[in-house]
Amino acid sequence: MDTSIDFIRPEFLNILFFQQKNLIIFPYVDLKHLHGLELFTVGHNIIDLESTALHNLRDILEFEVNNSYSQNPSLFFIYNLNREDIKKIMELENIRCILNTNESINEPVDETKYIVFNKKTNQFLNFYTPDSDLEFERYLISSSENSAILHDKIQAIKILGERIFAEINNTNELERLQKILQDYDVKHWNKILTFVNLYFDIEVPDTSNLKLNSNKRNMNATKDYLDEYESILSLNKNIGKEFIQLLHDYRLKKVNPAHLELEELFNPQKLYNYLRNHHWKD
Repeated sequence: MDTSIDFIRPEFLNILFFQQKNLIIFPYVDLKHLHGLELFTVGHNIIDLESTALHNLRDILEFEVNNSYSQNPSLFFIYNLNREDIKKIMELENIRCILNTNESINEPVDETKYIVFNKKTNQFLNFYTPDSDLEFERYLISSSENSAILHDKIQAIKILGERIFAEINNTNELERLQKILQDYDVKHWNKILTFVNLYFDIEVPDTSNLKLNSNKRNMNATKDYLDEYESILSLNKNIGKEFIQLLHDYRLKKVNPAHLELEELFNPQKLYNYLRNHHWKD
């Protein structure tokens, strides 16, 4: 594993984002490649620390964790660690981190907080999950044309989580949660709610009694602008490419991603349909 792209895997998305766990990776990874994992740390302030340059690493971390007044929690990328430093870091409470060491990690590690990955053998030492449990993560990654689009999708779930957090604090009504989650398949709701529970540290109500299907908007209330979209793209190839780029630029600046279905985040035709129905009705 020598590039940041190699870290774009369902397991890392599950561990870092949905489960909000920490990572220990060995042996050495170049920091610029290690930062490929930053894609899955949405909602955190990233801090780089080079362990050999610090004589009081644990004290620095403990102070930072307990005295940060930022709206977003800190997540530390710490590299050139030895095993003793890692043991000291693992004793800290409420820390989010990605640790890199050139030394082998062979002793047992608390898998409820830390997952260990051997990049040389491409194996997780204490992370076991069936492929079916990673279905949502695989979909998010495979349906994204590039890392920027994948980041948008993860960010959309984070924003959705903020809405759920606010709703739980205000009413805690299951029906309201169902409405917020309606653009996602029901089978993925628990994974999203697990993220909300862990990231916002709030008790999430049981949604298993909700019987209605998730979908999605009332399609009878929207029009199909496929012919209009294809007509624009057929004018000129270069104009078509620029038009698609402008669609995504408008989405990033003007549209709350939580209001979009997953396909509308990356499919320009579906995005155009959404914009014509909700933003450009005239």
